Amino acid sequence: MRYATHSPRVTLFPFLSVLLSAMGILAFLSISFLLVVPQDADSPAIPKRIQFEWVGAPGYVKPIFIRCYGNRVEYYNMFQNQDFSLSLDELMDQLQGESPELLSYLVQLFQLNVKIKKQFGKTEYYPLLLVYPDGVLTSELLMVVIDKIGGLKYGQEPMLPNWEVPYQGLNSEG
Repeated sequence: MRYATHSPRVTLFPFLSVLLSAMGILAFLSISFLLVVPQDADSPAIPKRIQFEWVGAPGYVKPIFIRCYGNRVEYYNMFQNQDFSLSLDELMDQLQGESPELLSYLVQLFQLNVKIKKQFGKTEYYPLLLVYPDGVLTSELLMVVIDKIGGLKYGQEPMLPNWEVPYQGLNSEG
């Protein structure tokens, strides 16, 4: 005669049901994320236009965008109503005193800010250096130049290589 042995049995039913439920929820979430996110959301080949919002800046401050790349500087001269692009060599020549157009433009901006503050107390023009990853050296050169002017305030904004930012100029909306 055989005796029935009573060994403790462990059922896996609660563990398996929780595991299958969790896997089902994760599958549902991953499929819904694939359906919600557009196909070209992460495409770096398409330049993105971004909108600057001046959070915390007074309403009377108007930015003057100066793009700093590794081999050039691009800016819009509002006094001459013209876009300019300086190579790094031309910028170095201007810094050494050969027809310093960029420096004179920055000095004109400073003088305009002082004149406006005396008359009305409104609208201050603010040079904003848009620094692309390869343009760090160029931005450092420009900061040294702007610091020499004295009272001209300026700012920096780090940029990604595929960002296209509208700025003041004849061929832009901003």
